[in-house]
Amino acid sequence: MTAAARPALRTGRVAEIGLLIAVGALLAGAVLDGAGSRDDSLATVGIAAIVCAALGLGVAFRGALPLPRLERAGVVLVVGSGALTAWAGLSIAWSVAGDLSWEWLARGLVYLSFLALGLLAGATAEGARRVAALTAIVIAAALAWALLGVAIPSLFPDGDRISRLREPVGYWNALALLAGAAIAFGLWIARTPRVTVRVGGCLLVYVAAVALLLTQSRAGVAGAVAVLALWLVLSDERLSDGLRAALALLPALAVGGWAFTRPALVEDGALRVDRVDDGRVFAVLLIVGALVVGVAAWRVRARRLASERGPAVRAVLVGMCALAVAVGAVGLVATVGNPFSWASSQISGGECVNDPGRLTDLCANNRLAWWEEAIRVAADHPARGSGAGTFALARRRHREDATAVSQPHSVPLQLLADLGAIGFALGLLVACGAAVGIVRGLRRTAASERPAAVALASLVLAYAVHALVDYDLDFLAVTAPALVATGTLLAVARPASAFRLGLPGLVALGAVAVAAAAAVALPALADRDAERALGAVDAGRISDAVEAADRARALNPLSPAPLQARALAADAEGDRRAAVAWYERATDLQPENPDLWFDLGLYHVVATEDQCAAYQALNRSYTLDPRSSRWAPGGPLDIARVAVNAGACER
Repeated sequence: MTAAARPALRTGRVAEIGLLIAVGALLAGAVLDGAGSRDDSLATVGIAAIVCAALGLGVAFRGALPLPRLERAGVVLVVGSGALTAWAGLSIAWSVAGDLSWEWLARGLVYLSFLALGLLAGATAEGARRVAALTAIVIAAALAWALLGVAIPSLFPDGDRISRLREPVGYWNALALLAGAAIAFGLWIARTPRVTVRVGGCLLVYVAAVALLLTQSRAGVAGAVAVLALWLVLSDERLSDGLRAALALLPALAVGGWAFTRPALVEDGALRVDRVDDGRVFAVLLIVGALVVGVAAWRVRARRLASERGPAVRAVLVGMCALAVAVGAVGLVATVGNPFSWASSQISGGECVNDPGRLTDLCANNRLAWWEEAIRVAADHPARGSGAGTFALARRRHREDATAVSQPHSVPLQLLADLGAIGFALGLLVACGAAVGIVRGLRRTAASERPAAVALASLVLAYAVHALVDYDLDFLAVTAPALVATGTLLAVARPASAFRLGLPGLVALGAVAVAAAAAVALPALADRDAERALGAVDAGRISDAVEAADRARALNPLSPAPLQARALAADAEGDRRAAVAWYERATDLQPENPDLWFDLGLYHVVATEDQCAAYQALNRSYTLDPRSSRWAPGGPLDIARVAVNAGACER
């Protein structure tokens, strides 16, 4: 090796290490600090992801990192993802709520950054193994923290009141998705000959299964079954993997089964003292179960046992599966009688009771109604949709009750309602590119890395299954890891591209990154200033409120929140005419938003006593949202209607 080549090689290694550290830190931020679909968390982690992706691409375009030359499926995925994000941005022009669509443009830019990071990480040496290890560590930390919250309920907000496991992700179904995927990561790690690592892998499977049960998520269980099936189908050590899974899952089922006998752990509204007491017992049983799994993983040599006593191991595993099916069938018949008539009566569109019985309940938990609403919204705007992120508003015309929901709980239908047939087609293109690219990536992967690649593919499979019946795009904690895994599998074992950028190209890349970071930051900053304005109004600091509201309006001119803050400030100063003008400007900004019309009408009823104007605004709100709980008899609309009938509009 020449002296000139050694510094270049050293630079490449430093760049790879820096890239992997960045990917691990960003995944940890996304999963451990995701807090549901909170926008400020998206801004913090998202801007960091955009910066890291831009730096990584810049380094790759200069040759210090391998830049993968993608095959056709990978190109389809990348181009389709970019086009889908661009379409979401374009939807601002016709959106019923432009500020919400801007926020979804920002979300799309963050997701593109995670995809780019996955592509870069997958192209490095042993990229699949390294990314899988980072992902496994982050998910394991999240699951351990979640189970610690069962033992110590005060660790989490509402931990004393809400039983279903959901933190640190913020949503039980999203946490269940990660738990199901963790089973594959645990089985991969458990293959390691080193005892401590092998024990750690089995413990991850054990912890994942317990956490999955305590989320009480039916979609999560379905995803976990799909993950386990994929792993066993693609495994070259099927018997030993099945044995390891049994050693970890049986104690997990025992601990989880005990937890389901304690109402304080699995039902909402339990007394705090009962939840604390049962949490302590749960912690002891969880540790005992972990010791059992650890000793079993240490003493039982699954690979040797499967090789030397394969038929016996196979018979035991098949017998266990058959016994589980038989016990489940007998229990179902004993509980519900005729399972066919029970199933036909259980399938419904209503809301499921939020207790452990929901795991065997076939109710759609309002999803059938939400899916129908999504189709109706799409029918109103077939080609372009109502605008990215606007389902919560657009559905108001079509809903049958006052139930609030942000998304239709199905990613395909979410795309159809928000972005129309074009957005749905782009989403389908992305899904097809990902499916084909991942399959080909698994085929390309070297034998030494194949189990790690299968673990990453299992995460994507769990995400795909779950996305059919939930709104995973809202959650950075699950979408970011899935995109990193997808990018890694598209890039693994691909030849490096020789394409390079000069200084003008790097400057352009930096400009794009700055614009993307600004697109993410501005809505979050505007929301913060709007909240400050409202707080200043409440505190009587009107000048501070006006200043904060104007700053928020400059940062995000698509948001009605600063206009409403100005209206409240004007009212606090006694200038009702100005307050009305600000409320009217908000309705001009989003004329399809029933909340803004209601606020205007209510202000007229309470403050100006202009019942004619009040009726016009409130009736408009009613037209846009006829099923709202606001329209109680004797409410503002009835008061204004009586006044109009008495001639209020003729004066």
